[in-house]
Amino acid sequence: MAPSASAHGAADPSIAAVLDRVGIDMPGVDLTVRTTSLGSQFVLENPTPTEVTVTSAAGDPLFRIGPDGVLANFRSPDWYTSKLVGGDVTVPPRAVDRGVPVWVRVSKDPSWGWFDHRLHDAVLSAEQKSSMDTLEAFGAWSVPIGYGDRRGTVDGHFEYRPPLGSFVPHLQESEPAPGIRLIALPGNPVPGVSVENGLDQEVVVLGEVGEPFLRLTTAGAEHNELSPTWLAEQSGQMGAGGDPAAQPRWVGMGRTPQVSFTVRAAEPDLGQADLYAMTDSADVREWTVALLVDGRRIDVSGVTTFNPLDRGGDATWWWIGGIAVLLLTVGTVLWWWSRRGRSGAGTAPDGGPASDARDRRVGRDR
Repeated sequence: MAPSASAHGAADPSIAAVLDRVGIDMPGVDLTVRTTSLGSQFVLENPTPTEVTVTSAAGDPLFRIGPDGVLANFRSPDWYTSKLVGGDVTVPPRAVDRGVPVWVRVSKDPSWGWFDHRLHDAVLSAEQKSSMDTLEAFGAWSVPIGYGDRRGTVDGHFEYRPPLGSFVPHLQESEPAPGIRLIALPGNPVPGVSVENGLDQEVVVLGEVGEPFLRLTTAGAEHNELSPTWLAEQSGQMGAGGDPAAQPRWVGMGRTPQVSFTVRAAEPDLGQADLYAMTDSADVREWTVALLVDGRRIDVSGVTTFNPLDRGGDATWWWIGGIAVLLLTVGTVLWWWSRRGRSGAGTAPDGGPASDARDRRVGRDR
């Protein structure tokens, strides 16, 4: 049976959507398909004066992205399901296909990321997966799009990506200064970092272009709403606006002087084929977290280590051999107990009297 691409539901983590072509000329517009831990995601940035329109699966206008920011059609059911993979959200009764659009500005910046379920429609059975090659292409998807008066489609295919392995981040120092605690947070593949400030001091986390990104004081945690890194955290794509040279505009995030964030610079720059080809653990990316502690800069180095999954080879025979030994051991024990039972339940293995059943223990700690 050939792989299919025709069912809705939660995204299969072993299937990724791949962008093949943008069938319309949109100079200055950046449109990508990103593979995240939740599923494939569209990310579109349009700094041009010409508006981009994305069409829903029912043929309704879904997004308008351009000089007025991002406008979403709240009449379309696809707006509500675009927030979560699998569409497990409540769609209000007023949201219907082919209704009169209701436009609501959801961002003042001309960039947006969304989970389009046309990127999640592929289905593979266990039998199909067992016969497919890693990164094997199958199926197709297409999304209508407009740029001003021009119309076209964005097209791509699906790709089989079985479990790859784990990406483990490490920090050179966990306490680079008194009162500051850093923790590396695993990601797949982009890791994160948690920063905690336990003293009466100002700690500023610098962003990807060196701008003030986050701030921790005794008053709690704040973010700089003009930070390009902060805006990229929200939209999923760097370059979503902001002004790294402007005076920071701090906005409170909570009263606890602790914050966690992803480190996009720690994402491995190796391709999928290179990662699948790896058989041993290896460091795949070096990165740095920069802090200002009461104005004094501290750089903390980090590294991302990739641990590939075992995909067979000699290790498979070790597993088979281990299982065989285990079965042989269990069989021997059962045979011994059977012989013991026939020789007399009241006799211990050494010929002495058997212990009282109340004193027997299974898995007793020693």
